[in-house]
Amino acid sequence: MDEAVLRDLQTGLAAATQATVVILNEYGHPALVPSTAGPFGAILGSTEAGAAACVARLTAVAAAAENQLLWVEDPERGLFHLAVPMVSAGERLGVVVVGDRPSESWQGQHADRLAADAQVEATAIEAAARHAGPWTAEARKTAAELTAAVASMLSRLCRQDEQLRSRIDELAAVYNVANLLVGTRDLQEILNQAARTVCEVMQTKACSIRLLDEHTGELVIKAVYNLSERYLQKGPVHVAQNPIDAEAFKGNIVYIEDAPNDSRVRYPDEARREGIVSGLVCGMVYQGKPLGVIRIYTGEKHRFSAFEWGLLRAVAAQAAAAIVNARLYQAALEAERYERQLKYAGEVQRRMIPAAAPDSVGATFGRLYKPSREVGGDFYDFIELPGGNLGVAIADVVGKGVPAALMMASLRSALRVYTYHIYDVERIMARVNEHLCRETRSNEFATVFYGVLTPDARRLTYCNAGHEPPLLLRNGRITPLETGGIVIGAAEGQAFDKGILELRRDDVLLLYTDGMVESMNFADEEFGRGRLRESLLKYGRLDADSIVKNILWDVRRFIGLSDPGDDMTMVAIRVR
Repeated sequence: MDEAVLRDLQTGLAAATQATVVILNEYGHPALVPSTAGPFGAILGSTEAGAAACVARLTAVAAAAENQLLWVEDPERGLFHLAVPMVSAGERLGVVVVGDRPSESWQGQHADRLAADAQVEATAIEAAARHAGPWTAEARKTAAELTAAVASMLSRLCRQDEQLRSRIDELAAVYNVANLLVGTRDLQEILNQAARTVCEVMQTKACSIRLLDEHTGELVIKAVYNLSERYLQKGPVHVAQNPIDAEAFKGNIVYIEDAPNDSRVRYPDEARREGIVSGLVCGMVYQGKPLGVIRIYTGEKHRFSAFEWGLLRAVAAQAAAAIVNARLYQAALEAERYERQLKYAGEVQRRMIPAAAPDSVGATFGRLYKPSREVGGDFYDFIELPGGNLGVAIADVVGKGVPAALMMASLRSALRVYTYHIYDVERIMARVNEHLCRETRSNEFATVFYGVLTPDARRLTYCNAGHEPPLLLRNGRITPLETGGIVIGAAEGQAFDKGILELRRDDVLLLYTDGMVESMNFADEEFGRGRLRESLLKYGRLDADSIVKNILWDVRRFIGLSDPGDDMTMVAIRVR
């Protein structure tokens, strides 16, 4: 046999199995120098002694194999070997041996024995073995199938030299198709290359690739080779109405002998005009999920060989994997773009939150804003009003993520607009409610607390629209501020009440969102309002900023490593 052909087969099998491969003749002598793929085999055969030891091991395994596949484990060196005899008409023509792969029982002491064989450093062998990993049962099964196929093919080729070159060309084409499809991430380019390459390799008239639209069940044409535009516009193709494609989706290859006269063909007249006669249809299925079909056509009646069937199936499988990879890559790019946009949106949103506490002669302020995601639905705000008055707001929008963030921005803008034009807090809340009802859906709403502090911080006029009641700490007692009305955005025409609170020196007001009290630990216990009150009592004598920080630490200690799940926002006001 031609040495170059044998070398290609041997090298290709080595690459596919990531092992050392040698083809022995009928006398048990290597026809070629062994082929090696991967660093493990390379280090074992890197010296003259190592190469000789490798040949001796593989030759011994070949001698033990009679006329059937044989697995041999070398316990002294922790290696697996596989021998597949080449038999034709009862005559043994040679043996294909694949081996020198670490077994699953590989241990460090095996490296010493192999190092002595090859006269290299044991540490280098250990490093290469770790890189290669053990030859698992699944990988061995695949290697056995590949090796058996190669041995069987060699057996036939030894008797039919004329077929040798054509088969090698076909196998090389499969390899090239696989590399071609894997080497690009552009889905359309993958499909175009697959259609063209299939026709060139199988020498058919034309090829088409259709992908499944999961929503409509239609097979949409995505790539063609040597088909007219008129034929492509013949009409829709639905899986449910086409028995050929339905059968292909089951994992079978469907043979069409005479398309114009086949009752299963949906558009026979169009096939006749196009000059299509015979064809094969193969489903592109990945891990049980149908993605589409690939069809090849001939211009005359043709009986496809078993090898052509297998070749089309292999190309369809490679194309399916490439399609999934391309889609995953595109999804990853989209996710990355979305992540960048989300981070930018989070930066924009955080700029809406006051960067510093207001400068007030009557009170000091502590504040906290921690969204659970890049963007959130909580906010607090300080609004400078005429006469030195100060508006203080805190709100919590229903939901999370981008929709909540957009609604938060709308609510904040409306609140700021109306506070500049309306004096009474209850009227401000009514107008904000009307705005939100117009701008949002019926299931979108927000809780809002808005109050106005006088310049000396001795009076707070407020309205609580369904928000967690802020807590007033005075002389060791806590009073909630509940006067107001229902949530904002739930119903138009709602009226709100206002509350007036006279403040005293050392009074503390704590405004917060429900993320503080609803944070849960791994036992599914909420931090709760009771613990929040205890924290406020414990830290109430501290300055406003310290109050906020210490309450946050209490919440974090309570939930541990559990995800807070919701935005956490607080504002503490301490009257001077």
